[in-house]
Amino acid sequence: MGIRPDETGDLRLATVCVNATDMDRAADFWSATLGYRRPDRIGAEDQFAELEDPAGVGPSVLLQRADGIPAVPSPVHLDLYTANRDAHIERLLQLGATRPERWPYPPEHAFVVLRDTEGNEFCVVAVSSD
Repeated sequence: MGIRPDETGDLRLATVCVNATDMDRAADFWSATLGYRRPDRIGAEDQFAELEDPAGVGPSVLLQRADGIPAVPSPVHLDLYTANRDAHIERLLQLGATRPERWPYPPEHAFVVLRDTEGNEFCVVAVSSD
């Protein structure tokens, strides 16, 4: 099922949606995590809040108001790549991220699973700085 690059046209990743029960808390966490701009004010009735890459390079993160966050692994999540995985994990834990209990890592894993302040899972992946 190979798709040729010319078949994708202008299709690109533009937004990653993250469920949030507390929109301000989620906006604070993800804007601090990624260095993104957050809206100055998020109203109690707002269903969405968009966080933007100040450089205009990365996809935006769209917070979507939710009544609750599923307890089972999320079908969609963010992977954050870094050559300094452990340092970033410590920083993210200080920002309010948590580690899921008893996560079944494969023997040679380069990733660590965390949960944001809303319980959504994301991974911090060790990559070479080369």
